[in-house]
Amino acid sequence: MPSTPPSGAPSSKEKKYDRQLRLWGANGQNRLECAHIALFGATATGCEVLKNLILPSIGRFTVIDDKLVAEADLGVNFFLDQDSLGKPRAERAAALLGELNPDVVGGFRIDNLENMLSNTPELLDPRTTEFTHLLLMSPVPTPLLLQLPAEIPIFFVHSLGFITSLRIYTPTHTIVETHPDSLVDLRLFNPWPELLELALEKTRTLDVQESEGGMSDQQHGHVPYVLLLLKYLEDWKQSHEGHLPRSYSEKTLFKSMVMDKMRTNVPGGGEENYEEAIGAVMKNLRTAELSSGTKEVLNDPKCQNITSQTDEFWVIARAVKAFADSNNGLLPLSGAMPDMKAESHGYVTLQNLYRSKARSDAAAVERMVWDHMSRVQHPKRNQIDRDAIQLFCRHANFLRRLNYRSIADEYSGSSEEHKRAVLAALGDWDAEDSLINDYIALRAYQEFYTSHGRAPGDTSHENCEDDYQKIRGIICQYLEGVGYTESPPERCEKVAKEIIRAGGGELHVTASIAGGIVAQEVIKIITRQYIPINNTVIFDGIASRTQTFEL
Repeated sequence: MPSTPPSGAPSSKEKKYDRQLRLWGANGQNRLECAHIALFGATATGCEVLKNLILPSIGRFTVIDDKLVAEADLGVNFFLDQDSLGKPRAERAAALLGELNPDVVGGFRIDNLENMLSNTPELLDPRTTEFTHLLLMSPVPTPLLLQLPAEIPIFFVHSLGFITSLRIYTPTHTIVETHPDSLVDLRLFNPWPELLELALEKTRTLDVQESEGGMSDQQHGHVPYVLLLLKYLEDWKQSHEGHLPRSYSEKTLFKSMVMDKMRTNVPGGGEENYEEAIGAVMKNLRTAELSSGTKEVLNDPKCQNITSQTDEFWVIARAVKAFADSNNGLLPLSGAMPDMKAESHGYVTLQNLYRSKARSDAAAVERMVWDHMSRVQHPKRNQIDRDAIQLFCRHANFLRRLNYRSIADEYSGSSEEHKRAVLAALGDWDAEDSLINDYIALRAYQEFYTSHGRAPGDTSHENCEDDYQKIRGIICQYLEGVGYTESPPERCEKVAKEIIRAGGGELHVTASIAGGIVAQEVIKIITRQYIPINNTVIFDGIASRTQTFEL
């Protein structure tokens, strides 16, 4: 009979996924396990991407491919073996990938994107599909790309020789857990009454010598630096007509003031808590301000005008905005506290005060959430989890909203934003070495494949020079379309030749690296944690470098 783990001990699942749980927690893991990835094209790169999603345990995957395994596949795809030769590529890739993690449900479909869009469109209809994310491996003709639904996140990957690109198409992407360096917000310029009261109480005899009834050296050296700063800010205000030290010069004077109060006739010649206070001045003595990302979220029309169909993120954002509007622009307190020199009971008292304030602020936001949802008769007004509201409040000043350009914006030729982005990249001082040239060459490859139904440089067609001239013509036409009047940059032509040399083929070493790059971005989108690229990343395997663009 299997033994039950002791209460509080990690489960077998927690042990198995320990490292990734440290990165994105149970919340991110749950989202990952609810994902169903559809891979179109069981290429070497596609399988490497899927490998890096199966190992951390996505919920399900389906490999969609209508080709049979050929000799060429065996040389580049680690997930196709000799026994796979002549068998359906989708079936064999799904079987071998599925062995990586028994927790993941794998499947396959012997089909292709064109046939599915024509004959079984319900499989890709956002209202009926089981797929949560689409992973497309090049080549895919542009007209098929334009038929794909805009509501489902799409990851379109090119991998040719040493060059790889990833383009993300997704609806507006919102992120609560962006994982900043620190969530600490000490509110030294805006202390709430209980915090200020505690500071003044604990520092009442701070500047009195022990012989005169003041603190002992032990007590003096263990006052938390937050309380020290609050006490000395009150002293500063009394001598500066109620003003706080805001400028750099004023903060420098304030640091000197704190330093002068430090006892030096102690072992070591100084006090660590005072040194911490002095070190915290420049970073923590500041007016509470909204980050640019949070401003974008709170000023977004979706936040301003909620309806019965509004997503949970925007409903909570609306409540946070209402909270800030009624609290002099202050967001809910995060409750996070840094480590500091202090006695245990003193630190715990201060920590509990910050946590209590954070809980109180979150409770106020929660009431506003219910009020807003009741007002618009939101069907999920009783389903928003309290933990989700508390998490949102904890990260309220680190929110992000990413608006991705659509497939049509990129390929219709009419998007002025896309044209400006390409021109700006071409106009940079290092444009000659920029990977924007690789993007342009890959665009030419995409257009060539769409027009000719084959890859340029394909060994079944002997005239590679003819293919190069066609590719170069497409590049010139594209550059003219975006308003670039000069000849194609030299690097652009070199990359075009590399693409033709590849002849549509992959290299396993490139596919392996690309698998990690792409999977990382897919996980960011699925878990809604960390900040994904917006919207294109290029990997140059020759120079081993990457570059991102918002195109």
